[in-house]
Amino acid sequence: MERILEAAQQLIAEEGIAGFTLTAVAKRAGVAVGTVYQRFADKTDLLVSAQQRWLDEVARAQREQFLPAAAQQPDFVRAVSLYAEQLATLFRDHACLVREFVVHAAAIPALREAAQQRLDQLAQERCAVFMELPGRPPHLTRGHILLALRAVQSLLEWRVATSPDLEEAVALPWDRLADDIPKLVTAYLGQDA
Repeated sequence: MERILEAAQQLIAEEGIAGFTLTAVAKRAGVAVGTVYQRFADKTDLLVSAQQRWLDEVARAQREQFLPAAAQQPDFVRAVSLYAEQLATLFRDHACLVREFVVHAAAIPALREAAQQRLDQLAQERCAVFMELPGRPPHLTRGHILLALRAVQSLLEWRVATSPDLEEAVALPWDRLADDIPKLVTAYLGQDA
């Protein structure tokens, strides 16, 4: 199943969802088309599973890279900014894949609903970490932090999704964006109640 999901993600990133077929996924994965249909009811089921796999990769990367680094930050706002920087890097490294998921979520309700549920779960998990960090200003509530985390995610999704084509999604000025988003987060979270 892992080979099928990896092949699906590669094809989505390279060809887009419009050119994505179960036959092409089977060929890329080196399995029979029947094998794909045994594991996935249809194209939408495979798309949702591929998206969930990518979101699981995001969660794993955050657990392995971000959480240890955030725990070592003496400054709460800097820890949140570090999160924004690392999320921008993940979006940059997977711009084509993210673009396809974001753009097509509007047309594929199952894709949108699955993504929203998983992204909400990830935001809640990250928020719990931020709530426990030393140095969190007392005026910063769970709601403030969730809003900041979701704003970062939404801004990155918007930037990737508004690219006219896949090549431009990769060629975006990610360095500037990675610099600007933490500044916005810091400005928002650094304000007194």
